[in-house]
Amino acid sequence: MELKSYDKPWLPAIKGVFLILFGIAALLQIIGSIKVLTILFIVLISAMGILLIATGTLFEKSRSRSWPIIFGALNIGFSIFLLLKLDSPLADILWILFALLVLYVIFQFIEAGILFYQKNAFCVLFIINALLSVLFAYFFYIVLGNFTPQSLFYIGIIALITGIINVLSSYLLSRLK
Repeated sequence: MELKSYDKPWLPAIKGVFLILFGIAALLQIIGSIKVLTILFIVLISAMGILLIATGTLFEKSRSRSWPIIFGALNIGFSIFLLLKLDSPLADILWILFALLVLYVIFQFIEAGILFYQKNAFCVLFIINALLSVLFAYFFYIVLGNFTPQSLFYIGIIALITGIINVLSSYLLSRLK
């Protein structure tokens, strides 16, 4: 296994920046409501969906062009679904967001598998990010039954650390040409 170039280094960067912003907002308790959190998630997954679809269609050198298109379409579908459920009860929105986190964990493991199949050592970064996403999803699941300012603070810490690690992963992915 060796370090090879990766055609989507921006992917963990976008997720990382979003998680850092969410983490800071949660730590400072400035989110306001679950609607604001949901709108932040809608913006994130819509942007990622558009970029993934564009990557899959525009980058002809990519070995796995269909996977970004599929995952991009899933992101767009989730963002539309969340937008339609914006006025739903808190518990429903939190479960949808939890399902999205689980989907991202699966995505990161699939991306790691693709890189492992291509004998690219960067697959380890995606495994690390997936494991951090599992941790984030687990604490989010714990909060589902008890959404308090203190639990939001803990989620903010995990989001901030996970975001920083995603941005650092993106930096490593972008260095090799």
